[in-house]
Amino acid sequence: MRYGPILAFVAIIFASALSAASAEVRIAQVAAITGSYSVSGTNPDSSTYSGSVVVSQLGGNRYRFDWSIAGNQTFTGTGALNGSTISVDWGQDAPVIYQVGSNGVLNGTWANGHATEVLIPSR
Repeated sequence: MRYGPILAFVAIIFASALSAASAEVRIAQVAAITGSYSVSGTNPDSSTYSGSVVVSQLGGNRYRFDWSIAGNQTFTGTGALNGSTISVDWGQDAPVIYQVGSNGVLNGTWANGHATEVLIPSR
């Protein structure tokens, strides 16, 4: 009995299933990072801040971040999601680099790692 054609068929089915699972993961990531967040952070001088952030999808893996800090400061940035990391250019020398947690929390650093920021999804 020849198994070559059967193995080839099984391999194609398996590859298709992996591709579909990968697409589902990408869709889950999109759903996981778009929306409203509360933000808390620590500046490079160790002072703290809080506020809110809205993350919206621009298309593909690109996102827009709109920060409202302490009610009177606003910032805007854009970034690309690569796996579970998103690097957001917000017009400063260094980007904000977030790690997207499985719980939807974004843990970030900015000012070349001298400052931190945590985004917690509003539920």
